[in-house]
Parts: sequence; C-alpha cells; structure tokens
Amino acid sequence: MASGYDRHQQRHEDIMALGRELGRRSRSRCELCGERTSLEIVEVPPLPEQPEADRALMVCARCRPAVEGGKLLGDPETWRFLAEAIWGELPPAQVVAVRATRRLAAQRVDWARVALDGLFLDPEIEALV
Repeated sequence: MASGYDRHQQRHEDIMALGRELGRRSRSRCELCGERTSLEIVEVPPLPEQPEADRALMVCARCRPAVEGGKLLGDPETWRFLAEAIWGELPPAQVVAVRATRRLAAQRVDWARVALDGLFLDPEIEALV
C-alpha cells in the first residue's frame, strides 16, 4: 500500500508529464491572460482520478489563484481578460474564467456582471462551474 507521500509524488510526476502537451497547446503562454512568464501546470478542480490535459491549465503566477479559488489580487479591472476567456474554446479555461468572474460579480464589479449576462455554457461546462 502506497503512503500518502508516495501517491502525492506520483500525481505530481503525472502532472509534470502533461507539460509538453500543455506547452504546445498554450504556445508557452498563460491560458487565461496570455502572459509568458512564470508558467506552471495547475489542475482545475474537481480533480479527476488521474491527471488529464483536459482538466489542467498552463497558468502564470498571477492567474493561479483564479484556478485554485483564491483571492483575485489587485484592481478588478486587471482581471478583464476573464470576460474574453469565458467565451473561449478551451473548457478548463472557460470553467476557471466563469468561476472567477462570478466571484468578481459577487463583489459588485460591473464588467464582471455584464460579462455574465446572457452567458450560455455547454451542459458539461455548466456542471463544472
């Protein structure tokens, strides 16, 4: 029976194995804002049993809290790129963008509320947000 540490290490290795695929898909840019620096692979919750490229994103350090559900730092205007990501074709980015934009709308950020007005999501995406 594997220890918790061993399972964690194996999952980390499996996530890192997605790096080449995600690097190609993202063109070495943050899949939310387009930034090119400090990129890392982050899984989009809820986590699947085994790491999958379709449930992970290549993101910059600034966007990581958006994926993990953390506080969106700085002026809400700097997060306007989320309004564009909502309508993107990459499902994990869409899920994260909707979640983060909903958090901003709950804080009464006008552009976030406007971005969510009339939003239609595929049922698969809606089930994840």
